[in-house]
Amino acid sequence: MSVEELSIGNELRDSFKTTSKWVNGGINWLGTIEEFYRERATIEKEYASKLKDLCTRHFQKKAKLSTSLSVGDEPKITPGSLESASLVLWNELLTQTESIADEKVRFSKELDGTISDKVVQLRSKSSRISKKLEDINTFLVSEKEKKEEEVNKAKKHYDSACNSTESARQKVEKSMSDKQQQKLESKTTDMNITKNAYLIQISIANRLKDKYYYQDVPELLDYYQELNETRVGILNKLLKNASIIERASNDRIKEKLHIIDQTIDQNDTKLDIAMFIKHNSYDWKEPDDFYFVPSEIWHDDENLVVKEPELTDLKKRLNNCLNEYSTVENQCMDSKQALEEASNNRKKDSSNLTLAFETKIQNALSLLSRFFMADSTRVRLEVEIEVIQNYAGDKDLSYTETREKKKSILGFLKGKNHSHTVPENNSDAQSVTTIKSASAQKLSNTGIFSLRKFKDQKGSGDSTGSSVQAIALYGYSSTSGDELSISAGETLSVLEGDDGSGWTLVANSDGSQGLVPSSYIQIQAASDSSTTKKKGPSVPPKKGAKKVQYVEALYEYNADGDDELSMRPGDRIVLIGDDVDGSGWMDGELDGQRGLFPTSYVRKI
Repeated sequence: MSVEELSIGNELRDSFKTTSKWVNGGINWLGTIEEFYRERATIEKEYASKLKDLCTRHFQKKAKLSTSLSVGDEPKITPGSLESASLVLWNELLTQTESIADEKVRFSKELDGTISDKVVQLRSKSSRISKKLEDINTFLVSEKEKKEEEVNKAKKHYDSACNSTESARQKVEKSMSDKQQQKLESKTTDMNITKNAYLIQISIANRLKDKYYYQDVPELLDYYQELNETRVGILNKLLKNASIIERASNDRIKEKLHIIDQTIDQNDTKLDIAMFIKHNSYDWKEPDDFYFVPSEIWHDDENLVVKEPELTDLKKRLNNCLNEYSTVENQCMDSKQALEEASNNRKKDSSNLTLAFETKIQNALSLLSRFFMADSTRVRLEVEIEVIQNYAGDKDLSYTETREKKKSILGFLKGKNHSHTVPENNSDAQSVTTIKSASAQKLSNTGIFSLRKFKDQKGSGDSTGSSVQAIALYGYSSTSGDELSISAGETLSVLEGDDGSGWTLVANSDGSQGLVPSSYIQIQAASDSSTTKKKGPSVPPKKGAKKVQYVEALYEYNADGDDELSMRPGDRIVLIGDDVDGSGWMDGELDGQRGLFPTSYVRKI
């Protein structure tokens, strides 16, 4: 039998009470369902209220922190009503969260009105039908019991008639009179009449019994079945409506969350930076350089004293610096390479940000701290070497240090005479270092150690027209025939700009021409009317003949833009613009293509 053909009336005989209790149990269960949705509506309403309170508090907090979070505590330009992109995002998130709270209130009302109230109606109507079925069953049971009582009464009448007939028969046997015989016949007739009545009542009772058990009760049970099925069907619809209402509410909430997502996607990580820079930028002036201040009681100039015996001290300092420089330089290179590798690894993972970012940045900061310490030492040594070499000019900077030989374990037997000898080739003697200024390697190219690149900076090798003027910031005395002596404050004409060598070709008012250190002059642009800042003298650079300079690629580099140059290890690149500004980038040409490439990826050849 299929589920569709199931019938309580056919399958369960005389089960009205059981079925009634079961059906009424389902009807009463509707009260529990109503209670659930009432409480659910209350919870949603309370949640909405708390959500709104939360948003209100955070709107107030945002208003207090808006300016500080957008442009800092002391902006140069007040932002007014403008907010940073992150705060715009936060404002949108709070606004949409408030809308979600409103949606929760709406959902709460729909649960109360559309679901809970209709569950109450379903329960009430089902209860009335169940009560009607119980009333009908009560009537049928009373009729059945009445008929059973009539059968019992007929049986009693029949039994009484039988007893009267038997008594009359016994009297006839004793007297055999006509009168007694007539009474017996009369009693027999009455007995037969009551018998017939009794049999009729039995037939009626049996027929009604069959009707009750095979028609009336099954019919009532089928109505109970229909009532239960109707209740379940309507409840299914109500529950589905509750799901539809909640799904629709969630869809509306989802739309608000999509708006938040769209705002998040628009919050580029650079936007906050751009606003902060815009509102905090100002006409910054570099602090004045340190410069030589002569003693008030001793007339002196700012040049190193390079005569003996002062020169010996300079040689010793130079020797110590040179011995330490290579080690420090290697430390800088190793730290910088490790730092660049860490930076490249972070860039590769930039699209997959996780809370594990802290480990990589902490490692990078450790490398950066190590690099800063080593690089500061390198710069100190480098400047000291350059200053001594450049001021010494063509003087011989050879330095030999003779150390006292160690005593032997029995040295006390050999007297107290100590002989000063030329150092032997062993670990106890300081090696001899000879540096000639004419062939010394230029160490001032710090671009190889630069961690930053500024591709938009102009190259310093642009030629300058003869109409460009320059002001001598400091006095300079020529040391060779191709140089020009200048005085502080003297106006000069720039004939040829600095090509990266650190020297500029100028002419004075007398028409004399020559090279001067680029750092000793201030080139005046046509529109430049600003006050010249007093700077301390930089180290005069080495001069050299202009010729085609090549560099060899040490590592592979793939161009990151149209203004960059790709290269492979071993490539020979024509050097067009050296890294004279310390940006960490050179300008070169390879296979007819010109572009920028990292200074640290090549070596000069």
